[in-house]
Amino acid sequence: MDGQNFNNGVQNVTSNNGGSETNALAIVSLVLGIISIIAGCCGWLGIVFGIIGIVCAVFANKQSQTGLAKGGLICSIIGIVLGVIMTIIGVLGIAAGLV
Repeated sequence: MDGQNFNNGVQNVTSNNGGSETNALAIVSLVLGIISIIAGCCGWLGIVFGIIGIVCAVFANKQSQTGLAKGGLICSIIGIVLGVIMTIIGVLGIAAGLV
């Protein structure tokens, strides 16, 4: 038929990831880092999530250097700093009788 190739409506779709796999620990560290930033605005809970996020990011970096792990590390550090600042403000507010 005029050199056309018909596949009866079936389309071949292939996926090529280039052989790279996403590191699960890197994703966990990024998610925990984002949660630590959100929870850091509320106080000490951001410190807890941030520490766990840093531990996951360090292990993920040892397995393979990925941008997700680096992002998780940065977000976790920001969450810890926010948590420390908000905890200090809360303690000073209680001590001053403002709360």
